Amino acid sequence: MNVEVRIPEVGESITEGVLAVWLREDGELVGIGDDLFELETDKVTMAVPAEVAGRLSRLVPEGEVVEIGQAVAAIDTSAAERPGAGEDVGAPTAAPVESAAAGRVEIAPVAPGEGPPIAPPAGLPQARARLAAAGGDLPLSPAVRRLIEEHGLDARAMPGSGKDGRLTKEDVLRHLEQRGAPAPAPDSVSTPAPAAASAAMASTAEVSPAVPATPAASLPAPVSPMVPVRAADPRETRVRMSRLRHRIAERLVQVQHEAAILTTFNEADMSAVIAARNRYKGDFQEKFDTRLGFMSFFVKAAVDALKTVPGLNARLEGEEVVYQHYTDIGVAVGTEHGLLVPVVRDADALSFAEIERRITDFARRARERKIALDELTGGCFTISNGGIYGSLLSTPILNPPQSGILGLHRIEKRPVVVSDQIVIRPMMYLALSYDHRIVDGAQAVTFLKRIVDCIEDPERMLLEV
Repeated sequence: MNVEVRIPEVGESITEGVLAVWLREDGELVGIGDDLFELETDKVTMAVPAEVAGRLSRLVPEGEVVEIGQAVAAIDTSAAERPGAGEDVGAPTAAPVESAAAGRVEIAPVAPGEGPPIAPPAGLPQARARLAAAGGDLPLSPAVRRLIEEHGLDARAMPGSGKDGRLTKEDVLRHLEQRGAPAPAPDSVSTPAPAAASAAMASTAEVSPAVPATPAASLPAPVSPMVPVRAADPRETRVRMSRLRHRIAERLVQVQHEAAILTTFNEADMSAVIAARNRYKGDFQEKFDTRLGFMSFFVKAAVDALKTVPGLNARLEGEEVVYQHYTDIGVAVGTEHGLLVPVVRDADALSFAEIERRITDFARRARERKIALDELTGGCFTISNGGIYGSLLSTPILNPPQSGILGLHRIEKRPVVVSDQIVIRPMMYLALSYDHRIVDGAQAVTFLKRIVDCIEDPERMLLEV
């Protein structure tokens, strides 16, 4: 029996997406729970698993725009019961192996007359091995395939760091950079990998790296003085903007047009927080099995400041200002696919350890494209840390419909005056962007000053003074 694989519901406001990449080959046997493809929407990218076991028939190519509820594949469930059906005569036969999941069957290849089967790793590594032996193409995303074709590379010769060992664009760029020492041939001009900050804050599929000039010694001699010679390799690459990047662009332009954004700045002496972290990070790690970072201090400080200045915990809906009596704090997470802002719910009721655990979990699942849509919506206030990429100062843009966002920057030792003495202290610039339609300048300055007070004297947050 054929069971259709349809695009699942991922949110009330989402009606379509892009089938970004197939994770299983056409005709491959899949089990229940195996990821079939990645769906990229304007808010989140997610892997869609198989609900039944059987042989996969793909109906839609990679890169196609698909609608919610559209059938993109079919799974022949009878193939799970007859694993050898449809195979070429003389090819190795296969025997079913029961997996831990109920109803799931994985196929282990067995050469004729070779005794009991040995189950290989299920999923993409198995497909890679089979395709490599057959000399076929590996499952590659459009961006990766384009790079490999342009530079004449062998996909099987490069290790993959993506899901299930799949090649990513970063893997190809890294390979090109490593082999860039000798002058490349004109048909395989080497491309450097993008900077680390760009790779984390934007999708690698959206970065168009510059192509270095080819040394004159490596260029072929012209056929004729009258005929100019042009390198076969293109000097630029065009990549269609992803749905996630397109949505980010729309929202940023929208908020710039609709909100009256202003930014106020201050700086904080990080000495007290650094000292507390160094003093207790070992005990903290041992007791709670999670590291003590700086972000939990700033989340707690934001909770305190939101209580002090409720105007920053409000949103504008039409002609009404809605004041929120809860503190859901969004924490920006940079991934290779773009910037995501998962929300730490009810941060005022969480301990430092619970906040750290949630942020760590969000960051991991965001990188793995396993973040849920409802975890990215409904925040009251956002914190974005550009300091991890080396930013000294910036003006963050609001995450609508929120009325405030706090920008953190790198910690840098600077001379400051303390008790009429010039001393060296670890300082951080803080930037608060706010919607002037809701928040007055005095409120914004008061809010940011409260953040500084909490960071420079963390005991305030414990005593609520």
